[in-house]
Amino acid sequence: MKNASSIAVASRLAVTYRAISDLIPDPRNARTHPKRQIDQLRASIEEFGFTNPILADPGGRIIAGHGRLQAARAMGISEVPTIILPGLSETQKRALRIADNKIALNAGWDLEILQSELGELASLDVDIYPTLTGFSTGEIDVILASSADPDDEVIPPVPATPRTKPGDIWILDDHRIGCGDSRDAEFLQRVIGEGGRVDAAFLDPPYNVKMGGACGVRRAPSRVRDGVR
Repeated sequence: MKNASSIAVASRLAVTYRAISDLIPDPRNARTHPKRQIDQLRASIEEFGFTNPILADPGGRIIAGHGRLQAARAMGISEVPTIILPGLSETQKRALRIADNKIALNAGWDLEILQSELGELASLDVDIYPTLTGFSTGEIDVILASSADPDDEVIPPVPATPRTKPGDIWILDDHRIGCGDSRDAEFLQRVIGEGGRVDAAFLDPPYNVKMGGACGVRRAPSRVRDGVR
């Protein structure tokens, strides 16, 4: 086994710019890159520049950076920063191709620090989109939720004799709440009233999920569940 000092001397890295046409994606790359991720890579490159060079062997075959190459092509970039890794066996290149992705996934998050960082980035005083971090708006909402609303978790016991039955309609001032199937057109018409029309529908099929405010916007004190307005 090589010692650390010999590895460091033999593997000094140099970044060079190579034409995209000279780089060859490896057909055995197991990592997939959906359009959503390519869009994230494009946004990152546009904001910060091409900060993570592509790794390739001397023949131009990519070892790591297939997604970044796709993003660069979509942006019309002709040359990308590249690090050539000579001296690796085919087995080593195959192992590194997987390790470059998997080892990063094995890291964790300090949620307290992450909440603080995303919270500041999501503030209106910071001129940067927090989604540039790679987290979606919904993911940021969940992380920034410092504590769950206890009312969301408390499910009242089912009474022995339910007071509300399917088909009942409760009138609360200007509001009407119906107990029934919203797919039943006749029942829905009874709920909104004779001649009434639905202005908007709030749907969450097939199950209810918790909803917080969009990142950068203060959370509302209550949440909207399925219903019509």
